[in-house]
Amino acid sequence: MTTPLHLTAVSLHRFKAAYELTDVPLGPFNVLIGRNGAGKSTLLEALQWIDTSVRQTVNVACDRYNGIRDLINHRYSAERPGFTLKTRLEAADGAFARYTCGIEQRDEVAVVALEELRIGAPAKPIGELLLWTDKDGARATDRSRFPAPDRLALTRLDELLPPPKFSITGTDITTFWQNAVFLRLEPTDLARSAPLKRPSLAPLLDEVGATLPALIEELDSEGREELLEMLQSVLPDFRDIEVVRGGDVRAGNYALKENIVYKGKAGRKQFAIPAWMLSEGTRRMTAIFALLAHPTGPSLLCIEEVENGLDPVAVRKVLNHLKDASLRGVQVIVTTHSPWLLDDIDLADIQIVRRALGDTTYTRLQNDPASQISDPRVRPGGRYVHILED
Repeated sequence: MTTPLHLTAVSLHRFKAAYELTDVPLGPFNVLIGRNGAGKSTLLEALQWIDTSVRQTVNVACDRYNGIRDLINHRYSAERPGFTLKTRLEAADGAFARYTCGIEQRDEVAVVALEELRIGAPAKPIGELLLWTDKDGARATDRSRFPAPDRLALTRLDELLPPPKFSITGTDITTFWQNAVFLRLEPTDLARSAPLKRPSLAPLLDEVGATLPALIEELDSEGREELLEMLQSVLPDFRDIEVVRGGDVRAGNYALKENIVYKGKAGRKQFAIPAWMLSEGTRRMTAIFALLAHPTGPSLLCIEEVENGLDPVAVRKVLNHLKDASLRGVQVIVTTHSPWLLDDIDLADIQIVRRALGDTTYTRLQNDPASQISDPRVRPGGRYVHILED
């Protein structure tokens, strides 16, 4: 992996469904489950908001939600309109980076009101860097270095951070966000032809999967072999994968080659199945596995409703590959609506998301009182169903 960091905690204040969501714990592999509207997506959307702001601007990050106004939780309208996001990144040696950004609405646009970064290590002093704030009386980095009010200083940490006292550098932090991937895969977008070169500021794969041909094109022979092996673990008849160029050689799509019976009795022949002829589930698996096979790989991989389009056997296989990737350094967060999917997940990796009276909460299934008094023989999916019934 290109970065040794992973998220260990996230806090949200006044962001979408979360009015005050404090220190949601995250591990290498995480499954979020809850009813519709509970706020499962809110956590992922907050992380994606930071990711988009790092790549572009805070207003571009807000545009997908029709601007900043619709992002702000207005539970208490007397507060200044805006939201605050906090993250904690941690390295294998225990060094950590706590980052806070405060965003305010001014004249219908989003502006950066506060940025703070604290880097430290266990039993050692914390090095504090106040990246930028316009709060009265607070110390601040010279804002003249950031003339645009909607750009995060987080994008230029390599220029701002002094020589590191700890094992975490500014490059580590920015690389983590640059290599994050957020997926809400769409079957039609996964089937379309597309440019075979990824834009410079784009993630390894865009959220709907439209840039999948470019991702596959980036794979070397070893990466394509790894992608094929993962596909064969679910669909053993596939024998190869190829990028197919169109009339414009800069664009194309991909095809999977499958062994078929040829002329009834003459043995088997490889037949190329283009992307638009593949099933929805096969396209989704190809996208996820191509990410895991990429030599850079995602630092953080977030997938909404991971089970969509997949049969029960395929879901189990995909989960196993994602868990294996989490052991190699890819941090994984997936959402699901499927209780039976939980039976293949450790209790410590499952978080129940609830919403009541305007509050969204995240609770690890192993810490939920109703789960703790369950018969030990009851699997995680059954525990979750019992909690819903109660």
